[in-house]
Amino acid sequence: MAGGHPVRDLEFRSQTLPRGTFIRSIFDSHLIRLSDRGGASQLIGAAWSDIASRVLDTWVGNPVPTSLPGLANLRVSAIHRLDTVAGVARRASKAGLKNPDFVVFATREDGQVVFGVDAKFSVETAKPIQVSAETTTQLFEGDSRLMELLPDPEHGAVYVDGLFLSPDYSLTHAMFRQKIGHTRLSVTPRQVVLAETDPEDLFGGVASCEIIDRLAAMDGLDFPLDESLLAFQYYFRLERSIVGLVAEEQKPLLGTGDIEATQADLIARIEQRADARQGAWQMILDWDREVDHIRRQRQALHQVVGTPISGSELRDLSDRIMDEMGLEQRPSRNQVRKMLGAKFTSDVLSEVGVILPPVRDFTAELERVATAARHVSERYSASMSDIVREIIVELTES
Repeated sequence: MAGGHPVRDLEFRSQTLPRGTFIRSIFDSHLIRLSDRGGASQLIGAAWSDIASRVLDTWVGNPVPTSLPGLANLRVSAIHRLDTVAGVARRASKAGLKNPDFVVFATREDGQVVFGVDAKFSVETAKPIQVSAETTTQLFEGDSRLMELLPDPEHGAVYVDGLFLSPDYSLTHAMFRQKIGHTRLSVTPRQVVLAETDPEDLFGGVASCEIIDRLAAMDGLDFPLDESLLAFQYYFRLERSIVGLVAEEQKPLLGTGDIEATQADLIARIEQRADARQGAWQMILDWDREVDHIRRQRQALHQVVGTPISGSELRDLSDRIMDEMGLEQRPSRNQVRKMLGAKFTSDVLSEVGVILPPVRDFTAELERVATAARHVSERYSASMSDIVREIIVELTES
């Protein structure tokens, strides 16, 4: 088995882990939420899709590596990656579909066969409908613009149910044996092709080994991380949690700003907080509680800015203006509301400036922003119809 030590990573137990073991902790909702603020799931998914693409390239000219009926004895002729083709996901979504990451063209004696393959790092998220013959057929035949974006199958091509590609490591195998995670599996092992990978292959371009090794040392991990994709994945989520927490500490309370912590800054902050007695996860939980104070300040400032007009008033005003303009293709009320809110906030910011944490006297800062918001709101009230009309015109022409 590649990418995970089959016994040690599944059986490793520690009170420093959120749920005692890696196999349970990796699904901890608090960990997932914190790490995804640092982009963990997106980074893992993108990295696995790249690995899947390289694996699928080796299929070309060879039989499909499966015994699944309908796919066995087919020879792959071409692989088409869809998740990097601009417009495919958006058009599929508008058609009520969720496209697979790849479409495979294969051949048999009586002609061409087309099927979908989706890269699933976590096999529990695999849903057969995503690679079904029906979904793949609709992708090619259900939308004229989508057909222009996708490769053209041969006339008379047969569409069949497809496959999923997942990593060959301890967690995938354990999930096939028992219920682990948030949902029960909806696929069988025959519907999934397992591909070998290891922590370096998957995380080499996105993880900081120096940070991850430091976090693992805090927990007293007694086996090398490069032997376990499961353990490395857990500590990668801890690292991304820290990235997200530092970003929340640094980004403006009001306004925008390009502030990105360096690896040296992240390591320094970890060293300031590290305590081997509590472990890495407890350090992050304590850190998160401190950052929550900043989140509340940020939320309070945005609430003080508010909006210059109520939702119902804006709805009535924008509908009346669009009736007067005789628009057939109307921007949505939500588009108008968002653009008005962004314009109003920008005008308030022009008076108060970007506000960065920490703030010495937050009560005084709240009052300063509230005063500016009132002044801007008074200006808007005098010309609200003209402002909303300009927004509608801009949305209509865009």
